Formats: sequence, structure tokens, C-alpha cells
Amino acid sequence: MNRNRIIIGFIVAVLFQSTILVQMVWSQITLLNSPTEVVLQTTAVDPRDIFRGDYVILDYKISLISDGTIPIDDTLKPGEDVFIVLNTKGRYATALRILAALPPTLAADEAVIRGTVNWTNDNVRQTTEGDCGDCIILSISYPIDSYFVPEGTGIQLEAQRDANRLGVIVALNEEGDVAIKGLMMNDIKVYDTPLF
Repeated sequence: MNRNRIIIGFIVAVLFQSTILVQMVWSQITLLNSPTEVVLQTTAVDPRDIFRGDYVILDYKISLISDGTIPIDDTLKPGEDVFIVLNTKGRYATALRILAALPPTLAADEAVIRGTVNWTNDNVRQTTEGDCGDCIILSISYPIDSYFVPEGTGIQLEAQRDANRLGVIVALNEEGDVAIKGLMMNDIKVYDTPLF
């Protein structure tokens, strides 16, 4: 009887752990197969960490946003989730508005991406733009800030990124979750993220 309980306990533990792993993998597969796909424009970033292997550090044009150019919810604070409504028309997706909550509806040419507020100048109210005397500036981070690449290709991709010729293809779901689907150089897809 005692031996049967141990076997049953072992089987339950294995099934539980397997279920958790399957859920994690299924979640990523579902996100990467999402029909919503946009290309984000990257910007230059320094420095490069040589201890993490060949990867490219990614920063995006939608990472530093001023309300002199688009509307920003003025209740956002550092560390909070932020939802960026994107215009999916054109070569690269661009930010339309910044919200503190997931929008209830989106237009056909819109998508939403979730990030985290790094910092805001809301308490300082200084501006770097000439016609924006009282702007809020937000720094936003996304869970797609690096991309591992085949060995020996990282420096070439960083050079393309620094020249603003690197685009990142991302998959988005309705909640704003994001995953890198691939990389584009000069409008040509050069890398695909494998599902496994």
C-alpha cells in the first residue's frame, strides 16, 4: 500500500510538471502564430555585453515618447504597465497613443503592445522639443530587448541596427503580449525565430 502511494505521488508530480511545461511552450507557440504582426524600427544602443554570447541589444523608436507628438495618459508612473496603441500601416509600426489600461477596442489598422514605464519626466516638466513647453516624456521598456543570433553575426546586425536599417518583426496578441518573430535588414527578412 505504501509503495502504491509513492508511485501514484510520483506520477502526479510528473504530470503536474509536464502540464506546466506544455502550457509554457503552448503559450509561446500561440503568440508566435498570432495573426497580428508588425515591424518595429530599432535605434542604436551601447554597450555590448560580451558575456551573454552572440546577441543583439534592441531598442525601439517607441521606447522614448513625448506627448508633444502623441497623447500620453498622465497618470502613468515608473514600474507600471503601459499599453501603446500602434498604427500598423506603413513600413514600421508607429505609436498613436499611450494608455494606462488595455483599450477596449482597436481599429482595423491598430494593434497594442504592452511595456513597462522606466521613467517619466512628469515631475520635472522639462522639454527637449522647441514647441512643447510642458511635455511629458516617457521611457518604456519591452520584453523584447535582445535577440540571440547565430554565432559570428551579432556585430554585423548591430552595425545595421546602428544605421537604422534593422527592423524587428514581432507577434502581438489582444492583451499586448509580444514575441520576436524575426529580423529584417533593408526590408528583407533575414532571421526567423524557431517555435522550439
